[in-house]
Amino acid sequence: MKRILYLGGFELPDKNAAAQRVLSNAKLLREMGFDVTFMGISKDLKKTPTEVDGFHSVPVSYPTSIGEWIHQICTFVNCNEIFAREPEYVILYNFPSIASLKILYACHKKGIKVIHDLTEWESNNGWMPSDIMRRIDIALRMRYCMKRMDGVIAISRYLYNFYKDEVKTILVPPTVDLNNPKWMRDKQLVACSPINLVYAGSPGGGVKDRLDLIIDEIRDFPNIRLNVVGVTAEQFFSGFSRKAEVIPNVYFKGRLSHLDAVKEVCDADFQMLIRNHSRKNDAGFPTKLAESIACRTPVIATIFSNITDFVSDGVNAFLVDDIRNLHDVFKKVSKMSKEDIVKMKQHCMDMKDFDYHQYKQEFEKIFQ
Repeated sequence: MKRILYLGGFELPDKNAAAQRVLSNAKLLREMGFDVTFMGISKDLKKTPTEVDGFHSVPVSYPTSIGEWIHQICTFVNCNEIFAREPEYVILYNFPSIASLKILYACHKKGIKVIHDLTEWESNNGWMPSDIMRRIDIALRMRYCMKRMDGVIAISRYLYNFYKDEVKTILVPPTVDLNNPKWMRDKQLVACSPINLVYAGSPGGGVKDRLDLIIDEIRDFPNIRLNVVGVTAEQFFSGFSRKAEVIPNVYFKGRLSHLDAVKEVCDADFQMLIRNHSRKNDAGFPTKLAESIACRTPVIATIFSNITDFVSDGVNAFLVDDIRNLHDVFKKVSKMSKEDIVKMKQHCMDMKDFDYHQYKQEFEKIFQ
């Protein structure tokens, strides 16, 4: 059985979106006949499992000092630890440029192929020395390192189009295991009263998700309830530099476990996915879209990245653009019948686009 070593900043089993992606990819690779081992990061090595969903996991301590950060950026893991596991392939997940090149050159000497699982094009506009170094690292990774890999797994069409003529590249969005009971797909499809929306994530003060715009508009619709998962009210008002207030139809639930957050999405009528256009957002792809569809929950989303490859306005989503603003969408949603909401949920139920099994042919282009 051929072996694969998966390295990167994912926190198994479910501490970040990266963990969800690599686990789904690994399940497909396992079904293709590969033995996959993970080397991710952990903020608490004593409590981090060494086996996840049947995969062996060797966690690396999360860096806390400047020296540890430099080691992770430049090395991450000693190449001898890689060679000891005798992999045929090494997959790097959003790896820093220097560590990527070190591992690439060392592995090529041993006949090991190196693939990059690429899910973002980060941005950094600061002028501190660390910010400048970060910008250099990003530019080197995206414009030089990627083109020297043996393959790239691109999460978005933006990244796929950028690399497809330079290196063997496949397009694989975030995927899920639809057989996992956490998606609650056996539960009867129903609509809520009042209409129940959910935002689940970390808005990053608007740099990532425009939770502020959502809340500004939702207050005008008393028959729509918004549950906010991931931030407290205090964190929201502070992060968006706003004066604290009580908004009757907005409920802040703070940070929840992954399973509890998924349940909130399963119980909602729609999930909110409102982001500005930027290279960071367009080069990435929202994991929460794949998870929302798995939960059979339609989304209300701005058009960014290549999400329109998967969702259609009025079918399994409401799309917000320059023609119809968010207020107009909320007005439409507020007048929907329960039957119409359930019909949209059924369209989500019927979708298999994010099922990891759908991407076997893509993976076979790189892993043989």
